[in-house]
Amino acid sequence: MLAIRVPRMFDGETFSAGPVTVLVDASRISGIEAGFPELGDGWTEARFDNATVLPGLIDTLSHLVADSGVGALAGVPGYSDQELDEVTSDGLQRQLAAGVTTVRDLGDRRFNVANRRRPRTAGSLPTPMEPTILASGPPLTTPGGHCFFLGGEVADRAAMAAAIAERAEHHVDIVKIMTSGGANTPGTDMTRTQFTDDDVTFMVEEAHAAGLPVTAHAHGLPAVEQALAAGVDAMEQLQLRDPGWGADHR
Repeated sequence: MLAIRVPRMFDGETFSAGPVTVLVDASRISGIEAGFPELGDGWTEARFDNATVLPGLIDTLSHLVADSGVGALAGVPGYSDQELDEVTSDGLQRQLAAGVTTVRDLGDRRFNVANRRRPRTAGSLPTPMEPTILASGPPLTTPGGHCFFLGGEVADRAAMAAAIAERAEHHVDIVKIMTSGGANTPGTDMTRTQFTDDDVTFMVEEAHAAGLPVTAHAHGLPAVEQALAAGVDAMEQLQLRDPGWGADHR
C-alpha cells in the first residue's frame, strides 16, 4: 500500500485547494485525502514536494512499431519481430515516463502491437510499468498507398473482406482505413482519396458487421467527406486540404 503525498492535484478540470494524499492499494487508487493525514500500519509514504498529480494521459494516435527518428515508419519493414518488440517496448516505456497510461496504436505491422496486448477481463489489473494498449493492426490501404509498407494493402473486395476478418480474429479494438494519401509515403496525395466511395462503405459495413468500429486517416476534404458518408466512427489527421474547388476529387 502506497501513499503519494503532493502539494497539488489536477483532476482534469480544477486544481486542488491544497496538498493531497493519493492512496494506492494493490495497484489501484483506493482513495484521495486532503492534506497529509496520519495513516495506519502497512503504508509506504512517497512524498514529492514540488509535484502535481493528475489522471493518466491518453495518446490517441501512435505508431509503436516505429522509433522517433526521421523517416521512422519507412524503416519498419526491415525490422525482425524481435526488433519490432524492442522498438515497441522502448516506446511504451517512454510513453509511461511522460505520464501516458493508455496508448491507441493505429499503425501496426504483422499485428506485433495487437498481439502483445494483455487479456482484459473484468476486474483485471494493469501490468506494472506498461500503458494499456488499444490496437488496430496494420491500417488498410490501397496497393502502394499510404503506409503500404505496414502490410495492410487490399486490392479488391475479396481482400478487403479477408482483411476485416483477420482483424476480427486478432480482436483488434478498431479498424483503420487510409482514405487519403499521406506525407510519409512518396507518390501518394494527401488531398485526394485512395479508395472509391463504394469500397470505403463496403469496408465500414464489413467491420461493423464484425462488431468493430472504424477510424479513417483523412488529410484532405474529399477524404473527410467520403469517410463521413461511409459512416466511420472516428477520423484522424484532419487537415481539410482541398485539391481545388470544382476539381475531380476522386
